[in-house]
Amino acid sequence: MRLDLNLLVVIEAIMLERNVTRAAASLSMSQPAVSNALRRARALTSDQLFLKVADGVKPTARMLAIWPELHRSLAVIRSSIAPEQFDPRSDPTSFRIAITDSLAAEAVCGITLKLGAVSPFARVAFSPHTNLGSLEGIERGTLDCAVGMFPSLPRDIHVQGLRTDHYVCVRRPGHPLGDEMSLEQFVAASHVLVTPSGMDLGVVDGWLSLHGRARTIAAVVNHFTHALRIVAASDLLTCVPSGFIRGHGQALVAQGGLVVSDLPFEAEKLIYKLVWHERLHTNAAHHWFRSLVAGICGGNTVL
Repeated sequence: MRLDLNLLVVIEAIMLERNVTRAAASLSMSQPAVSNALRRARALTSDQLFLKVADGVKPTARMLAIWPELHRSLAVIRSSIAPEQFDPRSDPTSFRIAITDSLAAEAVCGITLKLGAVSPFARVAFSPHTNLGSLEGIERGTLDCAVGMFPSLPRDIHVQGLRTDHYVCVRRPGHPLGDEMSLEQFVAASHVLVTPSGMDLGVVDGWLSLHGRARTIAAVVNHFTHALRIVAASDLLTCVPSGFIRGHGQALVAQGGLVVSDLPFEAEKLIYKLVWHERLHTNAAHHWFRSLVAGICGGNTVL
């Protein structure tokens, strides 16, 4: 059997994009050429590999079975023939990253401007972040790295600690709770929960659960700016990382005269992490980009 590596590259692109047209664009090929390569790959494997669905294609069971080793092998081949040295002044590499909402407002701008200044031919694409979504993207290869909190990580994922933070409580001026707030008052109040996925509860609710408590969640939003605007116009409370208040949220706090206070209990610290897959660990361009990201997103020393 003669194996054409170009077929594997096409299969990889379709798997990453889940759409033949987008795969063709990513490979700078015509759609008929990609479709022809897919037909040859199907004949080679005696499997359909991809089935049509409403918004593109989905992999068959056989494709899912061969994907991890195929993707890893292509990454090894690329790494073995790639230049050992990376020159950011001339290299046109594209980077794909997801950054958690509490850092994104500052980090997206900082990374884009820094990359443009030191690597004028490079390109960066940002994606929405959830812990699960970013890990899936890194595993699939649609993301190169991600910044988030990631309470647990697979074995083939590398991690670098960036900074620590802690939650504070925010409420409107003149709130019935006044200046002081007990644990009982905190639990009895209604809250706006911020979670990118719409499902995760996080550090505050984890601490409460461990101590046999639970708070009332009146609304779940995906962005901290939304939560601050809601509490400014209601009696709801919200919990926000203090670094977000000092950064992007500072203008909203000042504009609404919002009251920021420590939580009435000692919750676990937040640890922001930069994560990436083993297949990109030694790649010179991506190593350089991760250093740039760490420089922008890093803060106080991780404990």
